[in-house]
Amino acid sequence: MTELTLSSRLLLIVAGVGLIAGIIAGLVLGWLVWPVQIANVDVTDLKPSSQDEMIVLIAKAYALDHDLPRAQERLAQLRDPKIADRVAALAKQSNAKKQSDAINLAILAIALGNTDSQIALIAATSTPTATNTATPTETATPTLVPLVTPTLEPTATMTPTVSTPTRTATRRPVATATPKPAAIAPTIWLPPFPSEWPPGAKFEPVNVAPGQKYWHLARALYCDDRDTRNDCPNLPGGDTGTNIYVMLIGAGGWRESAPLKVVKDDGSLATVDDLGPEKSADDMCRCNYSFIANHWPIQVGGAYPSDKISGLGLYSVRMKIQNAHTRYYLTFQLVTK
Repeated sequence: MTELTLSSRLLLIVAGVGLIAGIIAGLVLGWLVWPVQIANVDVTDLKPSSQDEMIVLIAKAYALDHDLPRAQERLAQLRDPKIADRVAALAKQSNAKKQSDAINLAILAIALGNTDSQIALIAATSTPTATNTATPTETATPTLVPLVTPTLEPTATMTPTVSTPTRTATRRPVATATPKPAAIAPTIWLPPFPSEWPPGAKFEPVNVAPGQKYWHLARALYCDDRDTRNDCPNLPGGDTGTNIYVMLIGAGGWRESAPLKVVKDDGSLATVDDLGPEKSADDMCRCNYSFIANHWPIQVGGAYPSDKISGLGLYSVRMKIQNAHTRYYLTFQLVTK
């Protein structure tokens, strides 16, 4: 009975040692000899926060090279059918957290076709830079009180009284840092200007003094005949449109109202008969003005100076022909230099 018990114990010990040795051997083989390797990971397999970081990097790259097709190609890896809305949402989140990436994200969202007024405001806003001005130190200016002249009294001993000079600190005005005005975002050209715009298209930025308000051409989009880029098929006018659409917005992205100044070939100003009246805010074109595309110089009229653009005729760059179905979308923004 004792021998069976010892044999059973010995068997259990041997089995336990073998089990432990097997576990150790498996760990060594799994970790060192044949470690698990992850390959061919798709971008869509990344967690949402990592995908958002990728979008931020794409927006930074676009801010530098303005290569929209390349940015769209990179974003396509995410396989998100509403990627423009996602970029816009990231821009708003980043702006709420006062992060510098918000501007790059907003500019990319506009390039992808977003027309949200809040996004336009973020894209047109940059952080003011304060100028450090040396603060003069306070210096004490000594003020001397003259000695009291001794007086003679008949019954008093003459005792001169001397007052001690005192120092009176004079506070000088402290220079304060004056912030520089926000830099104006450059015009967003879709597609790149002038290389992919009709020949003869000309842009003339207005020259104004610092602190002056003016109409800045914030965004300009050219849709060629049957152009599928930049969301052209879904914009007002469709593939058969031949109009110029002008939108006017304020510094905060809200809609503004102002007349247009369009000069015809004979030097006279275009009238309502040529351009039509200013449209209401609920018009389906989401614009202030819409009129047939021509090469006449266009700028905003009224109390403030304006950038000018001209030569926007019915010409297809893709097919190199005149009288094509082409459209233009111009957004002027009232800003302060």
